[in-house]
Amino acid sequence: MRSENMDLGIAFRYFKRIYHEVAALSQQSGYSRFYHLFDYLSALVRHGAHIDQYIAGGFWRYSNPLRGKCLTHYRRLALERKYNDPTDVHYFKNKPEFNEFFKDYVHRGWLWVREASFEDFKAFLASYPSVLAKPAGGKQGDGIRMLECAGMDDEGLRRLFQTLCDEDVLLEELIVQHPLMVFGNRSVNTVRVLTACRPDGTARVMKAFLRAGVGDTLVDNTATGGYYYEVDTALGIVTSGGTSKAGDLVYVHPGTDIVMLGFKVPRWNEVMTTCLEAARRLPRVALVGWDVAISSEYVQLIEGNNSADYIGYEFVGSNGYYEKIKNFMEG
Repeated sequence: MRSENMDLGIAFRYFKRIYHEVAALSQQSGYSRFYHLFDYLSALVRHGAHIDQYIAGGFWRYSNPLRGKCLTHYRRLALERKYNDPTDVHYFKNKPEFNEFFKDYVHRGWLWVREASFEDFKAFLASYPSVLAKPAGGKQGDGIRMLECAGMDDEGLRRLFQTLCDEDVLLEELIVQHPLMVFGNRSVNTVRVLTACRPDGTARVMKAFLRAGVGDTLVDNTATGGYYYEVDTALGIVTSGGTSKAGDLVYVHPGTDIVMLGFKVPRWNEVMTTCLEAARRLPRVALVGWDVAISSEYVQLIEGNNSADYIGYEFVGSNGYYEKIKNFMEG
């Protein structure tokens, strides 16, 4: 009974949110809130669209034929169940396993503290006095922080070592990104490359977008205020305005005077080659979003995401990726 009450409470809060958000949308669109309410419920039932996609993703503007081609929350789940073998997704859920399996594309020092000795830990910090600490099983940048360990004595290092073991942390060498990839912010800015791979190893880049952070946050995703810009997969050039979690559209990156439309991502051919090679290494997980960092020397994988980012697919630039993915995988 308690579980049923909790489920009812969650559903009530969600529909209360829907009502308030479509009321705000009606002020922008000129349609009544009741039109948007019923239209959204139709989009939810027929297409599996989340309220964020309906509003921030602009789904409310789409005709039903176009809606039928778009990747939505529930269609994403259906594709993952069909094409991503659950026995292999652990390589993407555990960051140390990812670094080891895809080590040819990880050009940075790293240490899984839980699997290291104290002497290993000391030696790593001697090589890299400033490091990035990541929860081994974290996602969306949660819990990532910078550690400055220069000058710490043995006692302090032992306490830190035990704390990081308890937290199950991965330490990584800081990435010095390519100068062209700095957009007036603190984070390493990455490219998300979405690949599909058939069982025979035929892989294709379905879409790519540049993720650029804002301000002092250590990560570049929209959950922390970042912006996404679509990148032409053949040319490596930004072809759209930037979109944030709020669904706004910008052409000058916030906090800077950098015009993003037409920006050329450096080392683009290497970005494409790296992601396609990585996709072929684990074809049983067919749909992957790769986060790629670019330095002056290397293109390197930060992580892979076995859960397709339908926000990046459909909110930024071009759309219709449910149909595109199905056509490729079934072709």
